[in-house]
Amino acid sequence: MTAHNNATPTESADYRHSHLERGGAYDATLAASPFDAYMDQWEAHWTTLIARRLHQRGIPRYLDFACGTGRITSLVSPLAGESIGVDVSESMLQAARLKCPEVRFIKADLTQERVDLGVFDVITAFRFFGNAQDDLRVAALAEIGRLLRSGGQLIMNNHRNPRSLSALLHRATGGDYGMDLDYFKLKRLLLASGFKVVEVHPIGFWLFRSRMQSNSRILATSGRMERLFGARVYAPLAPDIVVVARKA
Repeated sequence: MTAHNNATPTESADYRHSHLERGGAYDATLAASPFDAYMDQWEAHWTTLIARRLHQRGIPRYLDFACGTGRITSLVSPLAGESIGVDVSESMLQAARLKCPEVRFIKADLTQERVDLGVFDVITAFRFFGNAQDDLRVAALAEIGRLLRSGGQLIMNNHRNPRSLSALLHRATGGDYGMDLDYFKLKRLLLASGFKVVEVHPIGFWLFRSRMQSNSRILATSGRMERLFGARVYAPLAPDIVVVARKA
């Protein structure tokens, strides 16, 4: 749903309101940051690979929760028989409709209003949970669980890990990273909401210095490093992860 948001979940009144008017500039803002663009690239890599592998004959019904401008929708919807994207921001949805004209997009807050959407085989939720406050996280997972069929997959990310190597070094030098959703807290939230984590793919574990994260030349030649540090064991210290969680 967002690239960067300087307010922490506890400081922000409600993350629902943070991007209502940012649809026109969101994609450009993401692309302008080398590290955000890098995470976007690898999120797209893992999401596409996972969706194709888990549903080799196609996804019957797919929902992109907090779809924003359709960044993830555009990757998964070609693999699905029916696709729906939902977001609270009309400006974001306007961009998404241009990007994915074949997808049905709905302006709604599924955590506060009941919309008859049926059940889905795959739900994605990207750039949302790391920025949201705790009560919104819990409400979102409850609604996602209601909409996902038994055995269906939630594919999501956490791109603002406060215990990543880069965040720990930042704090060690006097910085305030501000975020609170680390790998283990995310696992507890998923478990408490009826999900089992079945896959985790870390992104950017090796990018522990800010100068590395802003160096386009280093980022452009990163494939070998991502493969080298792509094991689940690195996830607790990676700045971004892609997670597959199965509904029990």
